[in-house]
Amino acid sequence: MRTLHVATRTPSRVRALCGLTPKALEKLLHATVPVLLARRREQQQCRPGRKRAVGGGRKRGLSPEQEVLLTLIYLRHNVAHEVVGALFGVSADTSENTFHEGVAVLREVCPAQRWEAEKRWQKGEPFWQPSEKERVLIDSFETPVPRPSVEPTQRRVYSGKKKRHTLKTQVVTDPAGEILEIDAGQRGPAADKKVYEQSGVAERYPEAEKLGDLGYQGVEGMQVPQKKPKGGELTPEQKEANRQHAAARVRVEHGIRRLKAFRILREDYRLALGLFPRMAAVVVGLVHLLRLVG
Repeated sequence: MRTLHVATRTPSRVRALCGLTPKALEKLLHATVPVLLARRREQQQCRPGRKRAVGGGRKRGLSPEQEVLLTLIYLRHNVAHEVVGALFGVSADTSENTFHEGVAVLREVCPAQRWEAEKRWQKGEPFWQPSEKERVLIDSFETPVPRPSVEPTQRRVYSGKKKRHTLKTQVVTDPAGEILEIDAGQRGPAADKKVYEQSGVAERYPEAEKLGDLGYQGVEGMQVPQKKPKGGELTPEQKEANRQHAAARVRVEHGIRRLKAFRILREDYRLALGLFPRMAAVVVGLVHLLRLVG
């Protein structure tokens, strides 16, 4: 698959293929390719022993633009490297090596925090500060993983809620549903309350009104819905308050939906568990790019 073939497709087809609009893809390639080439030159200079002559060695089968596109397609569709490699005419091993190199570059180029992303893509200081946010919405989602082969690991990541092995990601958004930050790679059975207390969100957004679901019940400073008393019913006023709370908090679900458009966070995650935070951070960075550039 050549980059030219992608450029001739409709905007909807480009977005379905790699998760970005043509405008965002062009901006990403313009920012990523120089970093990719610079990293390779640096690695070659640091390599011990005889130095390779300029232009020497086996030629790469893919251009830098194709390598970035391959990485995006894998993140978007989460298919086997045998399939992704076939799209570009390379082996599964080459596809896998290219993907991991591309992910490292995307992590460097695409900030995962909203404030940093605005500075990166809009070329200026944001007009807001995290400590000045008036309201944040908080929720989490779980990504399924294959059953680990080692029993202690099985128990650590088995989620009783999902009845399978998962990794949990906490998402923090503003009232409009724009993702501010994430905390990815937590154990599936970890309680939302515990993940929140360890994440430092309260310290980074001290003035913000914080809205969560019943999973955050008991957290200091967190607004949660009224829970129906055992054997009783909620009053009409409490039900109305819960509806208003749900109407405000639904925006965080929209933010999670944007993340899950990249299937590597929605379907079975097959890579090393320790790499999951990096993959999630790259996806958030791509979502920021798409939302800011359009």
